[in-house]
Amino acid sequence: MNKLIKNKKIIFLILVFSFLIPYSLFLIPTPAQAQVKLETGLPGIPASGLPVGQELPSYINYLFIFSLGLVTILALTQMIIGGITYILAAGNAAKVEDAKDMIFQALLGVGILLISYLLLRTINPDLVNLRNPNLTPTKFQPIEQPLIGNEQEKEGAPCNEGEVSGSPPNVAICINGQWKNTSNMLP
Repeated sequence: MNKLIKNKKIIFLILVFSFLIPYSLFLIPTPAQAQVKLETGLPGIPASGLPVGQELPSYINYLFIFSLGLVTILALTQMIIGGITYILAAGNAAKVEDAKDMIFQALLGVGILLISYLLLRTINPDLVNLRNPNLTPTKFQPIEQPLIGNEQEKEGAPCNEGEVSGSPPNVAICINGQWKNTSNMLP
């Protein structure tokens, strides 16, 4: 009898893995899948696509709102399971307490979720509506400093390759036959 149970377990495991392994191969991304655009729009995101630079904040905002809805649905499911357990307890005090505890924990989770959302929205509504910060890069403009030294060492004046003149911070070096002020160069 023990050998029969062992054989059934082996057959069951073989069947499970024979179905799991082929279907798990679909989870491996291929280069062709990585380049496909979404064919259906996500709620709250325009179907025409997002402007360049707006993709990540929009998707993070979408995931935040989606996760709020998902947690709410999971809490509702937990309350339903707790209610069914309460009904089917048939007077068993331990099961009734477990069911009440399950319902209480689901309500507590929804309460914490609601309070956190309302607190963030009260502090600053932009905390729950993520947007691209629209940062613009700063442009570097060199500081024009006069060279210390002879009049012939002015920037752009002709010189012999490799010559160096002046003292820090105003040092002139001859590059490509012209004097360059090194204090204007980035490190």
